[in-house]
Amino acid sequence: MSDAPIFLQYKAAPRNGAALVRSLFAGRPTQVASQQQAIRFDAHWHGAGADAARLAQYRAVCDLPDTGTLPLLYLHAMAMPLHMAILSHARFPLRLLGLVHWSNQIESLRPVPNDAAMDMHCTLDNIETTERGQAFTIHTTLSTSGSVAWRETSTFLSPLARSKSGKKPAPDGSEPDWGAPIAQWAVAGNAGRRFAGPSGDWNPIHVSALTARLFGYPRAIAHGMFSAARCLALLQQGQLVDAPLALDLRFKRPLLIPGKVALHTAQDAESGPAATRFVLKVQPSGEPHIDGTLRVQ
Repeated sequence: MSDAPIFLQYKAAPRNGAALVRSLFAGRPTQVASQQQAIRFDAHWHGAGADAARLAQYRAVCDLPDTGTLPLLYLHAMAMPLHMAILSHARFPLRLLGLVHWSNQIESLRPVPNDAAMDMHCTLDNIETTERGQAFTIHTTLSTSGSVAWRETSTFLSPLARSKSGKKPAPDGSEPDWGAPIAQWAVAGNAGRRFAGPSGDWNPIHVSALTARLFGYPRAIAHGMFSAARCLALLQQGQLVDAPLALDLRFKRPLLIPGKVALHTAQDAESGPAATRFVLKVQPSGEPHIDGTLRVQ
């Protein structure tokens, strides 16, 4: 049975610097015993609002127009301080560094104006053991005028030690015929640092080759949510600003930067004509960096 939830309440964006530093030196494990997995958090940020300067910087980095409403994935960036308040909390048992952002499911029920006052609510209910390691999910809702406008499910993995067999997972057999890419672009070596500011994600694997090498990467790797935002900038061209949307994201392989990518799309026959599957492939290997489905509700 789960313990009673740990309640966190904020009337301004959580400032997690000191807690993050403490968590880095806390000696937390990557896998915990079953009795430590029954952990629950309930975090609120009342009166949340977008910072105009950071919002403008986010749009510039991700090549997004100002439509008068907050970008779909910028709301994830706004929720990051609440997520980090949970993950850096003294009672959260898993090591923070090394966590992998595994997948995201996002629903935009209606557009949120740039200057809207919002209430954010995040919950985490228990840590699960999987064949890849221990995983947990953070559920986030964002409300305006008393009703939910946007919600998200983010799944994170604290992975087991990498297998030394060198074998890659077998494909699941459900891949469409992607055909030629609809767009290709280069990702600069400083993309991680540029995105870290407006997104608030300063994970050292993204910001420099030196710090990335401490975690086994030869160079810095791009933020998955940066790559997803660049994809959405293309996929949402011509769509109505106020159309309800659902986005499923899966993060596959790291993108070493500098690097090059190609975006492929295919209609999702199972979900109808309003759903588009997409994959962003690392070039020239063709390995998937992220894939997902965008649905217009």
